[in-house]
Amino acid sequence: MTRTVPLRDPVTIELIGWVQQSIERICGSVAGLTEAQVRQPAAPSGWTIAGLVGHIHDSSLFWLHNVIAGVPMTFNGDDEWNNDPESTMPQLLSRLRTDTARACDAIEQLAADAAPGWWPEGAWGGYRQETIRGVLLHLLYDNAAHTGHLDLARERIDGGVWDYGRDAVRRPDQR
Repeated sequence: MTRTVPLRDPVTIELIGWVQQSIERICGSVAGLTEAQVRQPAAPSGWTIAGLVGHIHDSSLFWLHNVIAGVPMTFNGDDEWNNDPESTMPQLLSRLRTDTARACDAIEQLAADAAPGWWPEGAWGGYRQETIRGVLLHLLYDNAAHTGHLDLARERIDGGVWDYGRDAVRRPDQR
């Protein structure tokens, strides 16, 4: 008996790889900061690095698990995402990595041009992505913006800047 293995869409696989790389870049942006540093307000609005990492976790799961994989949820556009997590930063980063990897594994067999499994109808003034490719690109766009937020906050806290040659943060005392 021959078993047929479904072919994986190379576009979906590539975009999932980029999502996972964006999560690693986000985690790298905050590596080495203390609990006090990740909990101090990073902007006049009061957001913290820990809160933004919590938001990235919730947002990533929303797009990957709820929207793409098609697991409906009660959606209220006014809901706050996890902006004041009680977990430690290592716990937040572990949860972000683990949950994102699990959600990516669950959708890797889906075609990039397929429709998302679920959409919060009426959200965001009618904004909608029609394909899994579009949703993954939306998530990458969000993660890129949040990486910039984290990089600016990091530089303000300890002068650390992302060094692409090291694939890590470099502080001013490092050469």
